[in-house]
Parts: sequence; structure tokens; C-alpha cells
Amino acid sequence: MKTYKAIILSVLFISLGVFWGYESWGAIQQHWALFMRWYNSSKAAYYPWYLWILLGSVFFPLMNKYFDKNMEMTKTFTHELTHTITGLLLFRRIHSFHAEEQGTGVVWSSGKDSIRFLTSLAPYCFPIYTFPLLMLRCIIIPDYYPIIDVLIGFSVGLHIVCVKEQTRRDQTDIKQFPLWFSYIYICSVWLFDCSILLISFLPQMNIFLSFRNYAIDAWHFIF
Repeated sequence: MKTYKAIILSVLFISLGVFWGYESWGAIQQHWALFMRWYNSSKAAYYPWYLWILLGSVFFPLMNKYFDKNMEMTKTFTHELTHTITGLLLFRRIHSFHAEEQGTGVVWSSGKDSIRFLTSLAPYCFPIYTFPLLMLRCIIIPDYYPIIDVLIGFSVGLHIVCVKEQTRRDQTDIKQFPLWFSYIYICSVWLFDCSILLISFLPQMNIFLSFRNYAIDAWHFIF
């Protein structure tokens, strides 16, 4: 990646990161207001979704500690699968997919190199299982929310462990671009992920409506 392109994209993603951080903060304030309303009134209905998320999120770190060999394969497979799925979504041609329990894997693909950073850096900032689970949550009845929320928490725990262990300076995916650009992009998209998760759990909201809100807020933000 040429330096001037990395600078332009960095400015863009910093700006988007500010916007996504603003959206996250707004969602946190709404969740806090709902919690305080429930805390101060025994008649106020409230669903403590975050407790189920936290419960699910601790499962994978525990499994990662006591079932390290199987979990190593899971993390490697998830990493390479993220490369593959994002490549397919961006219309890159996937030639091969390979993952091993030793923590090594590779995906061979070809296509437009100008957007290659989107697929190369995806495993470090794209929760490949969380978003589909949020979509599934839209079609199930509320009685089963705790089950799906525990699974969402599990996927978040998996993603956090993967990012913690795999986001290193010596990673080929990261060092093929200017290091500062890779980290700006990863942090920016993390803010996007957090905002989507928080907005999706607001009352009468879901992952699809959160994108609609983004469009409306972006319009007001610009003007």
C-alpha cells in the first residue's frame, strides 16, 4: 500500500471512528437511562441482556484454558474463515482454504488489490459469528433471548481471545501494510462493532434497524 493512500484512508477511518464512538456513547447513555428507570421503579420492565452476554463471554476463555488443543484449532479456523467470507463478500476469488491445530493456516485468493486490506485485516476486527447471531435474534421469540444472548456472548469472547492472541506486530496480515494504518483501521472497526452491538440491544431495535439509524444520524452529522 502506498503511503499517500494509507494516509487518506487513515483520515477517513479516524473520522468514521469518531462517528462510531459517538454512536456507541449515545447507546450507552440510553442503556444507562433504562437501567436507572428500572432500578428506581419496581414496575418498570427491564431485560438484563448484558448479564447473559457476560455469562457467555466467559465460557470461551475458560474453554481456551482447559481445552487448549481443540480451541487452538477453533481460533485458527475462525481466523481463516473470516478471511474467506470477507473475500467472498468483496468478490475476491478464493483458491484454497487451509487451517491446522498448530495455529497455522492460509487462504489463497485473488482479486482487486486496492481493497485487499479489508480482507487481510478482517480477522482482527470483524466478529464473524456475532453478526449472524444478532440477525438470528431478530426472528426468535423473546422467551428464547437468554439462549441466543449467551451464544452472542460466547462469540464475543471467542473474538476477544482471537484478537488478543493474534494481533501482533509480526503477523503477516498486519505488517504487509504500514503498521500505524493497520492499527487505526482495526481500532476504528472495533468501535463500529461495539456500536452495532449496543444499538441492537436497545428496546424495539435490532441489527438491521441499527444500520437505518446510522444512515439517519450520519445525515444529521454531516449537515
